[in-house]
Amino acid sequence: MTDDKNKPKDFQGADVGDSHFDTYDKTKTYVRITENNRQAWLYLCPKTDGSRYTKNELIELLKENKVVAGLNEDNLIAMAKKKVYEREIKVAEYIAPKEGTDGFYEYFFDINRGQKKPMIREDGSVDYQSMNMVNSVQEGDVLAKYHPAVDGVPGMDVRGVEIPVKPVKNLPVLKGKGIITASEAENVYLAEHEGKVEYRGGKIFLNNVHRITGDVDQLIGKIEFYGDVLIAGNVEAGTVIRAGKSLTIEGTVEAADLTAGGDIILKRGIQGNQKAQIVCAGDVYADFIEHTKVQARGNVEANIILNSHIEADGKVVLTGKKGTLIGGNVHGTKGIDCKELGNEAEVKTVVHAGCLPEVMTKQRKLLKEEEDLKVEMEEILAGFMDVEGKIKSTGGKTPLLALQLNSLKERKANLDEKMAECKEELTAVNAYMDKAKGATVKVEGNLYKGSIICIDQCKMPVAGNTMYMEYRNISGMIAGNVLI
Repeated sequence: MTDDKNKPKDFQGADVGDSHFDTYDKTKTYVRITENNRQAWLYLCPKTDGSRYTKNELIELLKENKVVAGLNEDNLIAMAKKKVYEREIKVAEYIAPKEGTDGFYEYFFDINRGQKKPMIREDGSVDYQSMNMVNSVQEGDVLAKYHPAVDGVPGMDVRGVEIPVKPVKNLPVLKGKGIITASEAENVYLAEHEGKVEYRGGKIFLNNVHRITGDVDQLIGKIEFYGDVLIAGNVEAGTVIRAGKSLTIEGTVEAADLTAGGDIILKRGIQGNQKAQIVCAGDVYADFIEHTKVQARGNVEANIILNSHIEADGKVVLTGKKGTLIGGNVHGTKGIDCKELGNEAEVKTVVHAGCLPEVMTKQRKLLKEEEDLKVEMEEILAGFMDVEGKIKSTGGKTPLLALQLNSLKERKANLDEKMAECKEELTAVNAYMDKAKGATVKVEGNLYKGSIICIDQCKMPVAGNTMYMEYRNISGMIAGNVLI
């Protein structure tokens, strides 16, 4: 038996082969094995005595040619019974391997809830009611189920050589906080108690949630909770709410004081009456923000911002059908996007994007301080060299030299501390300035006279009504481009 290097590549599914192979002697019976030992084809010549072949004879013939697996016995029986001669018939085909599957976890809560994007309605308005930062679960709820890896089944070529499968991988035991395994099924993970479930870094964390089903009024007065706070009703004026993590209010907020270590979601919005204050370490989402002071380390996103003081380390984005920003003073380190800025009454509306001038002033001050500290350090090091030189020249450390040396060590220790503090502050300032680079003010609709656009240290009053503009700082000047 000889392997044919010039054989065709399309034998799959065919029962009869192409009999035109110059390397085979067509006057003799032969077995042809295709590339990678995937198929075996049998060419029979009649017996000289005219008798029929038997199935067992054909199987022995194949064995002699080392074809031992994947035999097509139906074809062999047919060849023997019907005297199929002088044409190739496929008599064996490899057994395909069945690949296994890696182990995986099936989660029974939304592990992507942290993406925090409100739903956009068909009319272009924004549905802040659709936002919910809390994956709420009850004690005993199924949080996850592990599906173990399933080993694959090796295949076999027609020569009986095993075709291997890829090894499968199992995942480690799920870890986290507030989860337990079910007694009857160790691969099922349950909530140990009621709370908010989060998925971070491949782990599940179950945190307590403080729920208030009604309104928060002055009778309640103050709410402080280290976890997430969820208020189903309204929040009246004069109340104080402190959440260690996220704060979600489904009703309307009046002149309240809100603080959160995470995000704040006001599904209806806030009417602050110039007394409300919002401070959070994450993002702020609200349908409207009116007469309110907001400080956010992340972004501030709303449908309407009216006569408010906004400071966002991220971006200020006015979305929805209106996307209006009127009055007040609004700063977004990474930029400001809105659909309408100011109004026809020419209400003074100041927006600032990029690096605040006071931060630039602080950077200059820190750079000057750093240089002064370096000069002072050089003086101290020179003092050390002078004292060490005197110790060598006198042959010993006199009480006076020892006193000078201790004084220099104390000065150096204090200076090292000051230099470290200065470096830390300068690093933070530089990081802030890097974040502010390239910030723009973009207005996708009407921009009214009376508005003032500031970017970095530059300032530009809007002299007349215009539309569809984007402004940026180019070489110390504010330049505007028409949005296409």
